Amino acid sequence: MEDIALREYSNNLTRFRENLDLSLDTVFSHPNFEQPVTEQPQPIIGRDFTGTRRPIPVAVIDRNITRTFSPLSGLDFLDDVNQLIIQQNIELADLMENRSSGNRYAVKVPRGDTIYYATESSGRFQKSCCGSGRSFSMRLYDKSQQEALIFDRRLACGSCTFWCYLQRMQIWLPSGELVGAVFQKTSFRMKSLFNVYNTHDELIYRIEGPSSFGCLIGKADNFQIYNFDGSMQIGSIIYQWDQIQVSYNILLQMPSNIRNNKYKALLLGAAFLLEYMYFESSKNKSRCLCSC
Repeated sequence: MEDIALREYSNNLTRFRENLDLSLDTVFSHPNFEQPVTEQPQPIIGRDFTGTRRPIPVAVIDRNITRTFSPLSGLDFLDDVNQLIIQQNIELADLMENRSSGNRYAVKVPRGDTIYYATESSGRFQKSCCGSGRSFSMRLYDKSQQEALIFDRRLACGSCTFWCYLQRMQIWLPSGELVGAVFQKTSFRMKSLFNVYNTHDELIYRIEGPSSFGCLIGKADNFQIYNFDGSMQIGSIIYQWDQIQVSYNILLQMPSNIRNNKYKALLLGAAFLLEYMYFESSKNKSRCLCSC
């Protein structure tokens, strides 16, 4: 009896396995069956989304109008923008402890929102000894807390009239792409002159300031932005007093017909260069320190 029961149990087990294999084959061969995921998904790299930047949705207020978008580049925050305000942020701890750290700025849209936060990185020795002529790397972060632009300024003469080693600032994208550069020009008329070049070394703008000697310039003086041949003024860089913030800031006015945001980034870099060359020292009670 035990042998008959054992053989019957073995036959039933064999039939169960055959039926199970048949059922699994039917399920796996069904057209709606999806294979299990065995690998982690990789980021999509294409024409509109390259590198490690993440398209995070952000809200931007421009002239009391709120818009939400997912920027694929830090330059996207400059869309439809023809005016920018550069305002320095001073930490209370720095004032109380009388210490000098890297400058920090906010780049805003007039009557709107802050679109960039800028942080200077420079050596303590150059900041103490070279003053406004020091070299630095400034990184701009947008509202998605991702790097948008990089401004690299070399150590140069603080005077705008000596031709030995003039000012230069390069504007870069975080991906390593050179956007262009701002070069100071030699002037024998005691004028502040600058040329703005794109990534192909093509002259696209000229910037002309008031007559000055060294780093001395009036607080009310403005800089005019001209087209490449200097025949027409298309914008300005104004150093002005903000009664609400109770501080000086820089107003960058750009032509409304600029469609290339890289050109706007170049003018923004030029405004930061002028901030360090002429305007930074006027905010400090101490004397101006130049490198020459």
